[in-house]
Amino acid sequence: MIRRIVAYGRYYSDFMRTLSEEEQMKIRRALALFSNHERIPIHYIKYIREGVYEFRVTHIHNEFRIFFCYDGETLVILFNAIRKKTRKLKNSDVEKAIKLRTEYYESKKKFGEDR
Repeated sequence: MIRRIVAYGRYYSDFMRTLSEEEQMKIRRALALFSNHERIPIHYIKYIREGVYEFRVTHIHNEFRIFFCYDGETLVILFNAIRKKTRKLKNSDVEKAIKLRTEYYESKKKFGEDR
């Protein structure tokens, strides 16, 4: 199974621009694994709530979280992303991802399935 991974809005790309080239490459390689393999190691993905998941990437001593949802079986929609600095996710980051998921599906209804 090949998954198509797309970003909703500019949140993911804005976050990526804040990272070093090495950090960006690590995240891109991990997402390529996710895109091209039916089964991905469980430590990469965690269900959060309300249809939102986090994609986990560790690089040296940095942990990155990219929030996303599935749209069907082969489409993954990336939302906001963070550099995780504490053991616990901030509720505001999760709430933002849930809000973006809702916006995504509302815009999809409004503008059609091809979004």
